This record gives sequence, C-alpha cells and structure tokens, in this order.
Amino acid sequence: MAKSPEPDTSPLDRLRRAVSAATDLPQIQFAMESYAPSVRIKMLSYSHYPPVGAVDFGPDIRVYNFGWPASWVETYWRSDYIHIDPVPRIAARRTLPFWWSEVEKMATLDAEERAYIDNIRAQRFGPGLAIPVFGPNGRNGYYAAGIGNDVPLLDEREIAELHAACQLAHLRCCDLILEALPGQVSLSERERQILGFVVRGHSNQMIAAQLSISSNTVDTYVRRCFDKLDVHDRVTAGLRGLALGLVA
Repeated sequence: MAKSPEPDTSPLDRLRRAVSAATDLPQIQFAMESYAPSVRIKMLSYSHYPPVGAVDFGPDIRVYNFGWPASWVETYWRSDYIHIDPVPRIAARRTLPFWWSEVEKMATLDAEERAYIDNIRAQRFGPGLAIPVFGPNGRNGYYAAGIGNDVPLLDEREIAELHAACQLAHLRCCDLILEALPGQVSLSERERQILGFVVRGHSNQMIAAQLSISSNTVDTYVRRCFDKLDVHDRVTAGLRGLALGLVA
C-alpha cells in the first residue's frame, strides 16, 4: 500500500524537522529565516556563548543574522557595540523574552549604554524582542528579533512559540558545534572526584585528608587532569571541567 502523504503541519513543526535534519549552521539559519515570517519577524540575529573554560571560548560569538540593514550590522561590529549593548547582558540573567523597550526598567544603564539605546531608537527598527536560550553546561545564547514598524506586537502565544523555535535552533547549534570541537576528554572516576574538589577551591592537603590518601597521590591526579584538559593551573582546569560537564 502506498504511503499517504504527510499532512501539512504548523510552521513550528516544519522548523523542528528542518533543524533536526540540519548538518551545518547555514542550514539552521535557512530554517529560521524560512520560519520567521510566520510569527511576523523581519529581522533576527543569533549569538552563541561558549562557557568560560570551553576550548572555543573567545570574543567572536556571532553566528548568523538576517533582515538587518547591512550598514547597521557593519556599524555594530566596527563600533564594538557587542561590548556596549546592554540587552544581551540583561537577557543572560533572565529566562523569558522581553521587549527592547523594557530594558531601561530592568537595569541601571551607564552613559555609554544609554547612548547605545538612543542610537537603536534612532534607527527606527520598530519593536523588538530579546530572547535568551539555554544549552548544555552553560553553553547559552541570545536572539534579537525585530518586527519592524507598523506591525502589531506579538501576543503571548506568539512570543512563546518564537521562544520555543529559538530554543530548538540553539540546541541543534550546540550539537553541531560540540561535534566539531576536539575529541571529548575522558577522566577516570577518581580524576573526576579530585577535579570536583579543585573546583570547590580545596588544596591538595585538604583533598588528601578528605579522601584518606597522600598529598603526593592527589598531586599526581591533579597533574593528570591538567594534562588531559590541556591546562596549566587549577582555575582553568576547574573552568574547563565545568564547561565540559566533567564536574557535577
């Protein structure tokens, strides 16, 4: 018997299938670009934040954007607005989307940040949403979504759907980025235990007393952790262990 054609589904369902099948980041961008009009989004940008200690941690966190005027995108990065824009910083402390217009009620801005917000208003992008997204071991992200001018604001249902869409895309991006990173670090159970004490700020002597082993044995385990994590100090070892999910 011939298989019946798959029934038409919602834009979010189509996005879910496209994102799940994506094998690179441009395919995820295309899926989001195709989905955005269904929730009246004209401009969208996505930034990915590797956790401190991750091997890909660094200043270049851009992933993709579309719909924004090219001149503004160039200005944003040339003027180093990424370090001035207060919206991502505020979004990192929240769990739900919020309108750009709410920023000044949520945090005290310095003069440079206020000037940036005034500049954004002068661009006449219209209302927009800040959308925090979350991933494994603190590998989070941020979407900026603009709806343009003379368009009704999204209602609560539409905002919730957009948030779900961004979260789906972000998690698939996490999968692809993690797959492309160097091979996973493997620690023994004892090495994980020792690293956990290091993260908590315990000295070798304190760890030795806790585990009833010698300080020299602890030092050997700590150095093994350093070698496997490719680090040279306790702070970086702890941060990398947390970023890789090696410490509970």
